Amino acid sequence: MITTSASANAEDQRSGMTLDELAAFVQNALRHEIPGDTRLYVRVNLKGGIKRIETRP
Repeated sequence: MITTSASANAEDQRSGMTLDELAAFVQNALRHEIPGDTRLYVRVNLKGGIKRIETRP
Protein backbone atom coordinates (compact mmCIF):
# COMPACT_ATOMS: atom_id res chain seq x y z
CA MET A 1 0.00 0.00 0.00
CA ILE A 2 1.38 3.38 -1.02
CA THR A 3 0.19 6.48 0.78
CA THR A 4 0.89 10.10 -0.02
CA SER A 5 0.81 13.03 2.34
CA ALA A 6 1.42 16.74 2.03
CA SER A 7 2.50 19.35 4.55
CA ALA A 8 3.53 22.98 4.68
CA ASN A 9 4.93 25.33 7.31
CA ALA A 10 4.29 29.06 7.49
CA GLU A 11 7.34 31.15 6.65
CA ASP A 12 6.46 33.44 9.56
CA GLN A 13 5.35 31.26 12.48
CA ARG A 14 4.30 34.28 14.55
CA SER A 15 1.94 35.73 11.95
CA GLY A 16 0.78 32.46 10.43
CA MET A 17 0.32 31.21 6.92
CA THR A 18 -0.55 33.54 4.06
CA LEU A 19 -3.19 32.82 1.46
CA ASP A 20 -0.42 32.24 -1.10
CA GLU A 21 1.22 29.65 1.18
CA LEU A 22 -2.12 27.91 1.69
CA ALA A 23 -2.80 27.93 -2.07
CA ALA A 24 0.64 26.38 -2.69
CA PHE A 25 -0.18 23.62 -0.19
CA VAL A 26 -3.49 22.86 -1.95
CA GLN A 27 -1.84 22.85 -5.39
CA ASN A 28 0.85 20.47 -4.11
CA ALA A 29 -1.78 18.14 -2.64
CA LEU A 30 -3.75 18.11 -5.90
CA ARG A 31 -0.59 17.46 -7.92
CA HIS A 32 0.06 14.40 -5.75
CA GLU A 33 -3.54 13.26 -6.32
CA ILE A 34 -4.54 13.43 -2.68
CA PRO A 35 -8.35 13.01 -2.59
CA GLY A 36 -10.48 16.07 -1.89
CA ASP A 37 -12.17 14.38 1.08
CA THR A 38 -8.85 13.93 2.96
CA ARG A 39 -8.87 15.39 6.48
CA LEU A 40 -6.50 18.26 7.24
CA TYR A 41 -4.57 18.72 10.46
CA VAL A 42 -3.34 22.15 11.48
CA ARG A 43 -1.17 23.62 14.18
CA VAL A 44 -2.06 27.21 15.03
CA ASN A 45 -0.37 30.02 16.93
CA LEU A 46 -1.93 31.91 19.84
CA LYS A 47 -3.58 34.36 17.43
CA GLY A 48 -5.19 31.53 15.44
CA GLY A 49 -2.82 31.80 12.46
CA ILE A 50 -1.88 28.53 10.77
CA LYS A 51 1.68 27.53 11.63
CA ARG A 52 1.59 24.11 9.94
CA ILE A 53 -0.92 22.23 7.81
CA GLU A 54 -0.73 18.59 6.77
CA THR A 55 -2.56 15.53 5.58
CA ARG A 56 -1.96 12.18 7.21
CA PRO A 57 -2.23 8.82 5.48
